[in-house]
Amino acid sequence: MKKNYFIDGLKDSSIFGVSFIFLYLSIGANGYANALSVFESVATTLFVFSTPLQFLLVQSYQDGFVLIPLILAMNARFLLMSATLSPYLKHQNIFYLALSSILICPSVFSGCISKFKKMSEYPFTYFIALGLPIWLVSLLCTGLGASMGAALNSPELREIIAIVLPLQFTGLAAKHYPNFKEIGSYFWGFLFAPFVITLTPSYYLLIVPFVVGGLMLLYDEAQRARAKDKR
Repeated sequence: MKKNYFIDGLKDSSIFGVSFIFLYLSIGANGYANALSVFESVATTLFVFSTPLQFLLVQSYQDGFVLIPLILAMNARFLLMSATLSPYLKHQNIFYLALSSILICPSVFSGCISKFKKMSEYPFTYFIALGLPIWLVSLLCTGLGASMGAALNSPELREIIAIVLPLQFTGLAAKHYPNFKEIGSYFWGFLFAPFVITLTPSYYLLIVPFVVGGLMLLYDEAQRARAKDKR
């Protein structure tokens, strides 16, 4: 049974992980374009592993302390994701949880939550099988991107990413069916992103998640208020 959950995680990892190949090749290539060494580029994936935050760090590292508030704001979402996963992983040894915490990213979180709602055994096995291959592939692709540099820092790669990303998030949204509230959060992200890109092309990856998250919070509060009124 444990083996089956591990295989399920590997299967889902192959689905979610395709887009990470192109994303992290691009992150490595951006590191090269911004005069980062291969080690410095790979270090962002090794220790950060957050696509929008890594793009921000690689492209704006010279801004120094100005980035600190943005980094703290972005990292706050990992507290929320970890807190949401904790009831499912509460029986796992804290040492292994600490070691594996780097694997948490929106794609892994989304895949785990949709799976955990349908299973009660071996959640940590599934989490590792889903997250570890994605992280390792991302490390490899960051290094390749930084090594190949100019050959990958091209308009063609950006066009591929522009196609792959929507496909990835469509697949993530589908994993939440029939929970239409979660699916709706992806819809609002697709809806707001073009407008925010127009206003702030450099920081839309930071702003859109907070806008959508705020809307979902307001929706939940409105639902709770209606429930109280009915009582």
